[in-house]
Amino acid sequence: MSLLMFMYHRVLPESHPDAVTCDLFERQLDYMQEHFHLLSPAEVVAFCRQGVLPAGRKKNYAALSFDDGWVDNMLYADPILKKRGISAMMAVSAGYRYDGEIRDSEDPEVLMRNNTSAQEAARNGDFRNYLNEKELRYLAESGRWSLEAHGTRHYSGALGKSILCAPQGESPAEFETMLRDDIMNCRQYLDTLNGRKGHVFFWPYGHYSTRAAEIVRDCGYDLQFTVRKGVCKANDFRLVLPRIGVSRWKKFKKNCVVFGNPFLRTLRRLFSSEQVCFDEFWQEEK
Repeated sequence: MSLLMFMYHRVLPESHPDAVTCDLFERQLDYMQEHFHLLSPAEVVAFCRQGVLPAGRKKNYAALSFDDGWVDNMLYADPILKKRGISAMMAVSAGYRYDGEIRDSEDPEVLMRNNTSAQEAARNGDFRNYLNEKELRYLAESGRWSLEAHGTRHYSGALGKSILCAPQGESPAEFETMLRDDIMNCRQYLDTLNGRKGHVFFWPYGHYSTRAAEIVRDCGYDLQFTVRKGVCKANDFRLVLPRIGVSRWKKFKKNCVVFGNPFLRTLRRLFSSEQVCFDEFWQEEK
C-alpha cells in the first residue's frame, strides 16, 4: 500500500491563478473518496512512522495538506471538509501571526490577491490573507485540521530558493544559526497554539537540503515533506517525504493514475527532472 499526500494552497469560489475553485475541490474530493481511502493527519503519522494500516482497507491511501494558512481555507475549504467528514494538515507559517476575530467573510479585493501580492502585503503589515491566532485555534479545536510547522520566514534567499533550504551567500555557520532560530520560533508558536508538541514539518516551496533537513530533525521534526512528486510507504523513514501538488482537473487525475500505479510511478521516475533538494549550495564549505 502507498500514500499519496496531496498539497493544496487556496480554495476560492471563483477562478484564480493560485487556487482551485470550490466546485473543482468538490470534484477532486469525489474522485479521492471513490479511488482512495483518505487518512486523517494522525493516521498519516502512524502509517509513515509506525507502518500502521487502517483495518480492512484494500485501496491505496491519500491525505490532504494545505500550505501557509490562507483565510480562504477556513472560509471555503473547511465547510466542504466538514460536510464530508474529512480532516487535513495545515502548514502554518509563524511569520504571519497576528491577533484578530474569527471572520465569516473577507474583502473580495483581499481574497483575489495573487500569492505574491499577498506575501508582499504581509511584509508590509497587512496579514488579512492569512488566518489569525483565534481562527487557527478554531480550526484546530474543530478536529478537522492538524496545525503543523512551516517555518517562520517564508521567502526566497539571494539565489532564488527558500531562505531556509541552504546557505545563499551567508556562511554555513550563519545559516545554521538562522535556521535553528527560525524553526524553534515556529515550534514555540505552534506548540503553544496547539497545546501539544508537533513533529511534522513542511518545507516552504518544498526547497530543502540534506543538512538543513537534519537540522530540522534535530529540532524535533521527524516527519518532513517537500513538493517532489511521489508516494509515501508504510514505515517510510526517508529524511524528507514527497507530496503531489493539486491544480487543474486533468493534471490532478493524471497524477492520481500515475502515482497510484507502481509501474507508471517507476516509468515516470526515469524521466523526472524536478529539483527541490539543493545540497550543491553547501559546496563552498568543502
